[in-house]
Order: sequence, then structure tokens, then C-alpha cells
Amino acid sequence: MAERYGISIIGIEQANPGVDDNHLLVGQTICLPLPPCQNGFQYIIKPNDTLHHISQMYNVTVESILNRNRELNPYNLHIGQAICIPPSIDVDCPMERFHIVRPGETLHELANRFHISLQSLLFANNHIESPNRVPVGTKLCVPSSMETIARKEFEK
Repeated sequence: MAERYGISIIGIEQANPGVDDNHLLVGQTICLPLPPCQNGFQYIIKPNDTLHHISQMYNVTVESILNRNRELNPYNLHIGQAICIPPSIDVDCPMERFHIVRPGETLHELANRFHISLQSLLFANNHIESPNRVPVGTKLCVPSSMETIARKEFEK
């Protein structure tokens, strides 16, 4: 299983303390740690997925997915396999937090999720042309609520 998902056996053992790897039961649920995905996000392969379909869904090229996942065989995807999806619009974020826009997400929803104002999110992302339509795969810089409070005090 470790080889199939590209995860070390030690990583699986650490993610499942108390599970005896010599006595696994059919149907038993265990946790699989996802490998890190720098400057992107993890996507788990689902039934009937193809790299072409995934690339269209996230507005990236098949080549960019393959470049981020060097060990990936595009002709042999496995259900449950974790791959890294790069952003379609990449920007440098001065803050550490960022989010890659996924299908169906809106800026208003994301601002609420991150507990910041829509204005703060827009201010941190001047590459957004229209706040009403942000392309899937766009990398958004996410300011912390403390940065937002400091900026409001500065603007007074």
C-alpha cells in the first residue's frame, strides 16, 4: 500500500498509532498521510479521473501536473492516489498562507472561511481582475485577521 500511494511505511505507521500492522483486518480503516505539496494543493484521484479531466477542472495543463508529480504514470492512475495540483495563476505571497481556488468557490465564501473581510482579501490579491469571477486554480494570498486589523488601524 505504501508504494501504491507513494507514502513511506513509517509515515503510515505514524499516522495510525495503536494499529498493529501484523493484524490488519479486511475492511479496516487506516489513515494515509498525504505527501507535502509545496505551492499547490493535494487532489485525490477518483473513479474515471483522467489527467486531461483534472487539468480542465483546475485550469492547468497536463504538463504542469506531470512536472509537479514526477513519479506519476499518466496511463496508470489509481483511485485514492494523491497528486499535487499547481496553481493556474501563481503569485508570490508575502504572507505564508495561500489558497488555490477550487470549483464553486467564491471570494465572499473564502473571506468568511478565513475570518477576514472581502476587502482585505481583494487588497492582498491585486491580480484579481473581477471579484465576481475568479478562475479556478488561481492562487490567492490569504492575510491573517491580525494583518487586517493592523491595516485598518493604519488607514485611520
